[in-house]
Amino acid sequence: MAKLKGDKKTLSTTPTLLIISMLVGLFGLVIFFYTFYKSELNQAIYKSVLTQAKNRLKYTTSSYESLLKEEGHLNLKESKEEIKEEVKNAWVIANSIYHFCKRRGCRDETIKLLIKNALQNYRFFNGLGYIFIDKVKGRVVLNPAHPQIEGKSMWNWKDLKGKFVHREFERIVLYSPNGEGFITYYWYKPNSKEVDKKISYIKLFKPYNWIIGGGVYSFQIKEKIKKHALSVGKAINAFIYDPSSQKEKPAVLKGLKPEDLREGVFVYTKDKLYYLKLYPEWNWIVGSYISKSEMVKDTFYLQKEFLTKANKTIVLTSAVILIIITLSSFALFNYNRKLAESIKELKEKEGKLIKLTRNLKIIAYKDEITDLPNSKKLIEDLIKIDPSKNIHFALINIRNFRELNELFGFDDGNKILKAFAQNLKREVKKLCKSCIVYRIRGDKFGVLSCGLNDTQFIELIEKIIQKLENHEFEVNNIKFKLDVIAGISKNRDNLLIEAEMAEEEAKKRDFKLYVFDKELENKFKKLEENLKIAILLKDALENDKVVPFFQPIVELKSLKVVKHEALMRVETPEGILNPGQFLEVAKKISIYKKLSQSVLEKAFKKCAETGTDISVNLSTEDLASNRMVNWIIGKLEEYKIAEKVCFEVVETEAFSDLKILENFYRRIKDIGALLAIDDFGSGYSNYEYLATVKPDVVKIDGSLISKISTSKEVEKLVRHIVAFCKDLQIKTVAEFISSKELYEKAKEIGIDYGQGYYFGKPSPEIKNELEV
Repeated sequence: MAKLKGDKKTLSTTPTLLIISMLVGLFGLVIFFYTFYKSELNQAIYKSVLTQAKNRLKYTTSSYESLLKEEGHLNLKESKEEIKEEVKNAWVIANSIYHFCKRRGCRDETIKLLIKNALQNYRFFNGLGYIFIDKVKGRVVLNPAHPQIEGKSMWNWKDLKGKFVHREFERIVLYSPNGEGFITYYWYKPNSKEVDKKISYIKLFKPYNWIIGGGVYSFQIKEKIKKHALSVGKAINAFIYDPSSQKEKPAVLKGLKPEDLREGVFVYTKDKLYYLKLYPEWNWIVGSYISKSEMVKDTFYLQKEFLTKANKTIVLTSAVILIIITLSSFALFNYNRKLAESIKELKEKEGKLIKLTRNLKIIAYKDEITDLPNSKKLIEDLIKIDPSKNIHFALINIRNFRELNELFGFDDGNKILKAFAQNLKREVKKLCKSCIVYRIRGDKFGVLSCGLNDTQFIELIEKIIQKLENHEFEVNNIKFKLDVIAGISKNRDNLLIEAEMAEEEAKKRDFKLYVFDKELENKFKKLEENLKIAILLKDALENDKVVPFFQPIVELKSLKVVKHEALMRVETPEGILNPGQFLEVAKKISIYKKLSQSVLEKAFKKCAETGTDISVNLSTEDLASNRMVNWIIGKLEEYKIAEKVCFEVVETEAFSDLKILENFYRRIKDIGALLAIDDFGSGYSNYEYLATVKPDVVKIDGSLISKISTSKEVEKLVRHIVAFCKDLQIKTVAEFISSKELYEKAKEIGIDYGQGYYFGKPSPEIKNELEV
């Protein structure tokens, strides 16, 4: 019984233990779910906050990059326009001093000194911008930032990229419209030995053949942009690191690789989360950050919200699961709400940035003096006009503004420009509401039309000019009227250039209005062709592509080759150029002497190697240069070939300065070289000069030789030249012999030698065998 009782007691305690076990298990299960839920929830909350923070940082950094890019474009355009205006102002000052002093009979050296003194302290861009003056040939006249180079030649100076900077200066001022334009190169910063990219505007000052210029450095534009960007960045927790100006690298950047920064990288520090990215245009590192305390607050807030509600659901597992689902949904809702608020906040900040950018655009597109749209706005408007629509543009110029500016000064001059602009805008709007008025620069204004035909637009501008000239202005109790002219273009691709060329043509012809026509188009094409040739010539010099071609000169009686004429040729990717194609351009851009030296050096070397007699051509530029003549004499002595060389000088140039010619002839005669007068009969044909100089050879011009078999008069003239030369014991050469008939006639007349395609064409190699 005792055992049975014991069993009953054990059995009676089993349900209790089972219930307790179940309760413990249930409690354990609840605790498990609660712990699991809390852990998962904390992790989910942290991930949500972190993801939101990363997205926000990426978006902020991207917006910041867009701001930098837009700021860069605007500041570059604005800075270039300011440079251009400052250089033109400096040019006006120089021009005013020149004309003022000239009227008073001042010497040129005095005028030059006054101009230098006036521009010595001319400053802009917070004192870092200055005006420099160089001669077209490369010598520095004024450089306030680097006075030690004044008086030195910069012709052969190259910048970091290997660019011959001053040669580019010369190309721009000689071949650009109005002799002015922009150039980018590398130059020393003011008061520093460091080099930086510089954008300069240069303009030709014709009275002294000077180049007046000024510029802005890349670091100035960058600093201006950086200053503004940093102030904006404070509002959105964004920043810039510039390695070139901030020597100490922030701790957050240490250990990062360049490839990481190019793609964008998140960096955790003790108290912040950063997103960093390389801005390659200026090698800046841009980024944004969020403090960990802010992330902790967001996490704590979400945890508090979730766990308060979660504690009430521990009783039943099903309730726990239900509440987990409910709280997860609520967490998602809150997450989305917070994300939406963050996006809204970023949108508001982006809106402020867009508004700021829009305001900057308005400033950049408006002329400060007249409040009219400027040339940048004109370019912007042209892009927006439907390409299928006809457009017309008139460049309106106040022809007597320079005199008014000198009379009244710059301040009153600006008042005149403002009054003129208001009057112009008023008259244009009366006659054509759709037309837009601009101030292009200085005293030049523009009227743009879209929709009028040629006749309508010309009539419109004629009426506007008449109205403007009838309007009476008054400054300091002095009343006056303006002299107005205009140039018209309708080619949107070259609108400003063509209108300016037309306006200049109106000045030359004393017209009130001139429309860009075929004649000006040909001039423009000629300028383009000359520029193309100039580039080819410079490239040929740099790459040793200036070469001599040799054409045989034959004794007519024996038909033996006695010598060869070395003719200059230039090898280009587009073929061989002869002097007729490039000589004029070469002299304009001052590289003729280099071309001449290059071809003479090679011809002399060929003469020394082969022992062949040669003739070479010289110009008055060569003869007039003591340095060139000394170089020639030195080369003849170096190669020991003086007795094998004959120098040919064109008749029209030879007799233009007999003293120079006689001096040269005396020097080469002393060492055994010969002199020939080339193209005799094409110019002066002055026998008195011929008798005075008594050259060794006279080459009779091809225009005469080509007619000796068909014109009795020309034959008589040639016979007379030959007889005169024989009396003076001067040898004669017939040029341009192109046929057997001309050869026979030249021999009959008594000419000693012949040259032309009948005997052989110019060739890179010396040929002693005739082709006939």
